Amino acid sequence: MAQIKVSWIWDNTRSRLEKVSWHRLLWFPGHIPKFSLISWMTILDKLPTKDKLARFGLTVEDKLPTKDRLARFGLTADNGCVLCNFGLESRNHLFSKCVYAKGILCDVLHSCGLTQEPLCWSDNLQWMLQNLKGKSLIVHILKLAGTGLVYYTWEERNLRLFRGLAPSIKTIGIYVV
Repeated sequence: MAQIKVSWIWDNTRSRLEKVSWHRLLWFPGHIPKFSLISWMTILDKLPTKDKLARFGLTVEDKLPTKDRLARFGLTADNGCVLCNFGLESRNHLFSKCVYAKGILCDVLHSCGLTQEPLCWSDNLQWMLQNLKGKSLIVHILKLAGTGLVYYTWEERNLRLFRGLAPSIKTIGIYVV
């Protein structure tokens, strides 16, 4: 009887796709797995933001079953951003347009010695792809700061949404840096 190796099964059952251009921003020596995971989900636009939940029928439109579903998931009735109370919560809003998140980003950039203005989500990602190359200490720190920013912004959103807690921008900036 021939032996079947796990590596053979793995190679023949998974689909091989090309590496994405941003993989080195998340998966590098010394990365923090929970930061990288949330950042990965953010880049793929897979976080369960309120705009996505609305697409799945988890919004309040005077339908009792929907309100019940929202209550079961512990969600609020409106789709507004819980960080700044302005704008529809989406990935692009949370990580580029939200005044609260922009304040954290400015603190992080300032702490890292950068004076760049926050850009839209896709432009921020492009900037990181173009500038965070190599293995220098500053590149490593900026990658950790970038993934940490995404992680702590998402955590802050969840603390406010599910627990009603609201730390200051300075507190979150300190966590990231």
